Amino acid sequence: SSHFGSSHFCTSLSSPRCGPRFAEAMPFVKFEHIAREWRFKWSADADNGSLMLAQAQLEEVLAEVSSIEGVASVQRVVCGGCQDFKVVTKLPEKAFKEWEAKAFEPEAAFLEAVKKIPGISAVETQTYTLEEVKLNKKDIKKAQDKKEKEQDETKKDEKPAVDPVKKKKAVIKEGGKRGVEIEGA
Repeated sequence: SSHFGSSHFCTSLSSPRCGPRFAEAMPFVKFEHIAREWRFKWSADADNGSLMLAQAQLEEVLAEVSSIEGVASVQRVVCGGCQDFKVVTKLPEKAFKEWEAKAFEPEAAFLEAVKKIPGISAVETQTYTLEEVKLNKKDIKKAQDKKEKEQDETKKDEKPAVDPVKKKKAVIKEGGKRGVEIEGA
C-alpha cells in the first residue's frame, strides 16, 4: 500500500524521475494517454462526514472536469480500508499538455476546498501514463500460442531426467565391465 505524504511523487510532465518523461526514456513503455490524479485521505469520524463532503466537492467540479477538451475518462477511487479518495482524469498526451498549460483547472479550487474539510489530510497530486493493457480474444490466443511454443522449445532442449536408481545400476554395470570400482556407485 502506498503511503501518502512521501515527497517523491510526480507532479508534472517535466519530472525526470517518473511520469511520461521517464517513460519516454524507456522505449519499451508505450503510451498514448496521461492521467492526473488528485488524492487525499479521509476520516471515518462523524459517520464518514469528510468522505461525504469530499464527494460533494467532486460533484461540484465534475461537469467541468468531464468537459475538458479531449478527456478520455474521469474515475473516482474510494477505499474504505485505507480511507483513500482519488480522482483520476485521463487524456491523450496532446490534450493533457494543453490542460497542464491551464494549471489543470479546476484542480487548485477543488484541492483548496477539500483541504478545508475536517478529517481530510495528505492532499496530493500525481501525473503518470495510464493505458488499457487488457488483451482482446485474438491477442490472448496469440500470447498463449507463443508461450506454448516457447515451452515446447525448452522441453526439446532439455535432457530427460534420469531415475537415480537406474543411474546407479548403470554405473555399477559399467564398473563391473571394466573391473574397476566407480566412485559414487
